[in-house]
Amino acid sequence: MSVAVSFLLTHWRKILALVLLLLLLLARCAAEQDSTTCGPSTGAPHAGPLAYPLDPNVDIGSGYRTPDRPDHRGVDFPVPEGSPIYALADGTVTAAQDTGVEGFSAWIVISHVIDGTPMSTVYGHMNPGGVLVKVGDQVTAGQLIARSGDSGESTGPHLHFEIWHGDRLGAGTDTDPTPYLQRARQAATSGGTSPAPDTNQQAAVADSARDRNAEIVISTGKDMGAPDQAIVIALSVGLVESELRNLASEKVPESASYPNDGIAPGDALSIGIMQQQAGMGYGTVAEIMDPAHAATEFYKRLLATDWQAKDFTVAAADVQRPRADLRGKYGQREAEARDLYTRLQGVAPSGSPGRCGPTGGTRGPAAPGDAGTGAAIVAAARSEIGEPYVWGGGDAQGPTGGGFDCSGLTLYAVAQATGGAILLPHYTGDPGNPGQMGQGQPVADLAQAQPGDLVFFGAGGSAEHVGVYEGGGLMIHSPTEGQTVTEAPVTAGGQLIAVRRYTSPDTGQQQPHPTGPAINAAALPKESR
Repeated sequence: MSVAVSFLLTHWRKILALVLLLLLLLARCAAEQDSTTCGPSTGAPHAGPLAYPLDPNVDIGSGYRTPDRPDHRGVDFPVPEGSPIYALADGTVTAAQDTGVEGFSAWIVISHVIDGTPMSTVYGHMNPGGVLVKVGDQVTAGQLIARSGDSGESTGPHLHFEIWHGDRLGAGTDTDPTPYLQRARQAATSGGTSPAPDTNQQAAVADSARDRNAEIVISTGKDMGAPDQAIVIALSVGLVESELRNLASEKVPESASYPNDGIAPGDALSIGIMQQQAGMGYGTVAEIMDPAHAATEFYKRLLATDWQAKDFTVAAADVQRPRADLRGKYGQREAEARDLYTRLQGVAPSGSPGRCGPTGGTRGPAAPGDAGTGAAIVAAARSEIGEPYVWGGGDAQGPTGGGFDCSGLTLYAVAQATGGAILLPHYTGDPGNPGQMGQGQPVADLAQAQPGDLVFFGAGGSAEHVGVYEGGGLMIHSPTEGQTVTEAPVTAGGQLIAVRRYTSPDTGQQQPHPTGPAINAAALPKESR
């Protein structure tokens, strides 16, 4: 008997056990052929620069920032625990942790450049041991990077997936992943190459938000009877202020609780598509984060002015009140706004570029109006927007001490409009000294007010603040220390106690008024200025 045969007869049980063990290992590798413990993974089926992060047959279960989950920054895929997770695109792993991450417990963050734009992807809720990459790893589209789990704040096994513009760990902003996922799935299931994105595809996510909000701006304007060129102005302002994205702000934490197109670091307290500020008469945070409400507030202010007599940029800037160096930006986006209107409406907007009125061409700012009219009073007050509040500031010739207080502004506006024929006292008024409130013609209430009337605020018959009414529920006033002459809703002035007119409602002629005793303005309480 040969040595080999003798060996087999002696050790056949051990040999059989070894063969069976090898067969079991091969079966396990066949079942988990894309596991890194069983050799190289073939990765996700994909074509082109993007790969679907799961099996392409898996659909989204919970979407991005839906009405019932407005703070949901990504999408959820319900999948069994252990399902393979793939990288969306080539990139570098910037975070990889399989426990201890707030909310996620485990997550992976990968930095990419997609369509020429720096972006980040986020994968969350893996179980301990389910993260298969480490910080610094270079990954490729479709590479196996993790296995799904049910860790952290989770109601069942799933993958939470996010896409961010910029750095997820820095100052990036989340965005809707859906267009990218659709693109990756289409390429994977068709077996063809993902087409090179054209201009619209390169900004697929931004375009979807921009178009959605632009349609709201257009439909709101049409519902309010706004002319096409007013709608183009609103679109241009939205493009300048937010790229027509409904932006929440880190400086207004409540804003992130409502549906939005991303969270920005924040400029002051500005939020929403028009970057309006809560507490400044535009509505609550919830209201401003509603694009239809934000558009309505813009149109109310625009249509209450003589916008059609102005240059496009001036009309937009007079409503938005940006810094002086930013006023020209609105006109720079007019052509883009007109193209956006044309594409979404299927017809070009009426009106001519650069002009708000119906006759075409361009022109400068509106004339101040005939002397002695309410329009002239409004124009004079408007010309001082942006001047600082200065206690006791302002006279018939303009700002003094570097600015105006409330009665100094109204004194100036009426004096300028009437060529100096009406010189109001530098004092709002009280029962013992009528001041400005004792002059002119009483108006029954705000519903009867006309542009150029003065509106007085206070209590007990004593006026403590005054502004120039400009129509549409708006006024121009100098609010208080630390602020500037500005346009604001009449409601921002406090309790309205009187409206006075200094021109005839029929002829526009100057209205007689008592001169009253001389006033020592320096001796008056500053809250009455």
